[in-house]
Amino acid sequence: MKLSLSSILIFALVTPVIMTYRISPGNTPYFLFGLIFLGILLFILLDIFSLSDKLRFRLKVTLLSLMIIFTIGATIFSEIIVRHQSSPIYNVHDIIVQQEAAIRYLLDGKNPYSTTYFGTPLEQWNYSPTEINPALFHFVMQPVYLYFALPFYFLSNMFFGFFDARIPLFALFLLSLVIAFLVAKRNEDKLLFMILIAFNPATVKYTIEGRSDFYVFAFLLVSLYALSKKYISVSSIVLALSFAIKQSIWPLFPIYFMYLYFKHGRKPTLRSLLLFCTTFILTISPFLIWDYRAFVDSTILYLSGNTPNSYPISGYGFGMVLHQLNVIKDLNLSFPFLIIQTVVGVPVLFVLLRFMKKHLSIKVLLFSYGIFLFVFWYFSRYFNNSHVGYLTMIFIAAYFWEEDVPKGENSKR
Repeated sequence: MKLSLSSILIFALVTPVIMTYRISPGNTPYFLFGLIFLGILLFILLDIFSLSDKLRFRLKVTLLSLMIIFTIGATIFSEIIVRHQSSPIYNVHDIIVQQEAAIRYLLDGKNPYSTTYFGTPLEQWNYSPTEINPALFHFVMQPVYLYFALPFYFLSNMFFGFFDARIPLFALFLLSLVIAFLVAKRNEDKLLFMILIAFNPATVKYTIEGRSDFYVFAFLLVSLYALSKKYISVSSIVLALSFAIKQSIWPLFPIYFMYLYFKHGRKPTLRSLLLFCTTFILTISPFLIWDYRAFVDSTILYLSGNTPNSYPISGYGFGMVLHQLNVIKDLNLSFPFLIIQTVVGVPVLFVLLRFMKKHLSIKVLLFSYGIFLFVFWYFSRYFNNSHVGYLTMIFIAAYFWEEDVPKGENSKR
């Protein structure tokens, strides 16, 4: 008899979620706690039942899926219901509040990048007792963050009478779990990958409150899964869409296309690059044409500290170290982080590309992206808690990612 690691982790990681967050709009009924712990008990007991490995795995996947729905899913939708019943800023991150306002602006014919957010619920969101939320002046996310949510917006209003931007986020959360199930090869790894993505202590709080990391993470996983199946064009299109969601994916650009070059040669890489650029430009061009100054101001200059009301220096990175050393006195002023990022990041990127060329796989691609993004963020203007959480997801994905071995290669190893 061997107790599986998935059985230990599901007990250790599910319990803090249901002990910390509401899993019902009102007081959580104790029968719901009882059902969840019964599910955990059955999951563990499956390790000792005399079952075929196939049946045991199917039962574990079923139990795990139910626990994800009745813990993370129930928590998110309980928060959505209570927020709808109480206040638009209740227990939700400000990016959700702003996304909803930006969608309404867009549907009313207003440019979400050139319009301020005063007079929307974002103004009441508790940013700081002394400072004004800079997001009131800038919408930092890329257009696909809005496009993807629109069908959910219409359907949710049609069926429920209201919309919460965590609904499309939860759909992408579930999509990430599906890809995790598909890319891991061993049954135990499938379970572990799903558990660590769903109940990751570094991200679960941010998923529940609606931070945007699963938007870009799900698109990234779909792109790389398509790449692993040799659907290079599909991979490039989906990757371009992820680049039009959030800037945290942008450091992947040189790593992804050098992987294609090392793996498939110059012509496929150039075709992929052309397809990528075309898709990306098409997604952002409406807003570039509408008001390119406002778009660039909000999506690029705002984060780099080169516009009025920029995002402040914050978090746990080099910027705050310099602030503590009194090198940076005002957290709201511009500072040449780009120079530091270039001096440190370019040599790191060079080493990572050489390493990837020797160990050419999507696993190494993901790992290299995680390292390069870590360096990029650490020496940037901000390195916040959700960024740390996103990095943990990238490294988890890199650890469990396995590619199909072409027929005949097993005998060579």
